[in-house]
Amino acid sequence: MSDNLYTTGLLGKLKFPKGITISLLGVTVFLIGDGIESVWITDFAHSTLGYELSVAALLLTCYGVVVAVGSFLSMALSDAIGPRNVMLIGLISFLVFDVLFITVGIPSGNLPLLLVIYSCRGLGYPFYAMGFFAWLMKKSRPEEQSPITGWFFFFFSLGIQILGSYVSSILLPSVGPIATLWSGLAMSVIGGAACLAFMRGPGVTLSREERNPIGMTIIKSLSIIYRRPKIGLSGLIGAINLVGPLALSSFYITYLITDIKLDQGSAVLVFTIFGIFAVLGNVIWGNIGNAVGWVNSVRFFAGPLCAAALLYFYYIPMLVGPNFWAIAFGGVIMGMGVSAFVPLNAVFVAHSGGEVGSALAVNGLARGAASFIGPALAAALLQIGGYAAVVWVVAGLYLSILVIGIFIKLPGNAKILESAEPGATGAAVD
Repeated sequence: MSDNLYTTGLLGKLKFPKGITISLLGVTVFLIGDGIESVWITDFAHSTLGYELSVAALLLTCYGVVVAVGSFLSMALSDAIGPRNVMLIGLISFLVFDVLFITVGIPSGNLPLLLVIYSCRGLGYPFYAMGFFAWLMKKSRPEEQSPITGWFFFFFSLGIQILGSYVSSILLPSVGPIATLWSGLAMSVIGGAACLAFMRGPGVTLSREERNPIGMTIIKSLSIIYRRPKIGLSGLIGAINLVGPLALSSFYITYLITDIKLDQGSAVLVFTIFGIFAVLGNVIWGNIGNAVGWVNSVRFFAGPLCAAALLYFYYIPMLVGPNFWAIAFGGVIMGMGVSAFVPLNAVFVAHSGGEVGSALAVNGLARGAASFIGPALAAALLQIGGYAAVVWVVAGLYLSILVIGIFIKLPGNAKILESAEPGATGAAVD
């Protein structure tokens, strides 16, 4: 993005983009509706629909498989059919399967049918939100990508983490889960339409000459994992990034309610606190990443902070009981840890050797893979060793980034790459 796309004043110093503000807000509103059930759906399936907790966690696992595929395809297909078309596919598919989930899946009492419909619903947000993100990254210069990524995930997290769980904490006690889901659907329609309506600029759509064959685009996006090993390793870190929060969402509400005796509204609100600091941290780390270095941010801050947060979330409630603010402080640590991964997106592009779409597709695949790895890992470990097993294994994964990060350094151990041209990727580093 060129300098004239930034606002003036304090926000300008933080590289806040102008001209796409309404679209960013539209993404936020869409994601509130899309993820309105994310922190309580497992408990709903367990306590209301009557499934065992480990079985209920399959909802998020199967959903995550589709999210993983959708996250990969959304980035890859942005080169083939254009970001706007990718986003349209995401919006329409979400609306169709969300209606089916509410009207057919939940009332059916049929677990396989419920799993299929809820899983297909997971195609929506990666196509919609990550299609928009692919457009932003392709328009940005390397030195702008970390702060731009921070602002995108500010609005992304604002919707799917903060406001989604906060709206749920208000609606669930007053109108119940089904009405909450219908409210989410309405918000997704409004936000989805607003973003597309105000999305302007080159690259939003592709001319026939600019489009690439879909099959070749997908093959390139997969093969870059071994053609450029640093992309593959960055993808591994990207998957670990989200494993923790998604593993937590599989059991933590139930843990707080049943073992710690915290009320449901407060338990959901713990995730809101986490989301607030993840949102703020996205902007903070988007800018700090340029100062301390993209890889250093991920290695020395993101991984260790997330590991510490997981241990805090499990052990501190045992000591303090249903003390909301003491428990919620773990959300502060987790939010700042997860958001310290923001500069990883610039690392992907830096190692892409010009194949930006393919590198971002691996990034999307990694983020999506976490959507089912987290819940699946939690479900398996809950059977083996209970809550403690989940916490210690995932914390160990976060600490492994201290080692993995050694192998994705930039040339000469540079902090960042710089380029004068939008869309340039800097020197090839593999």
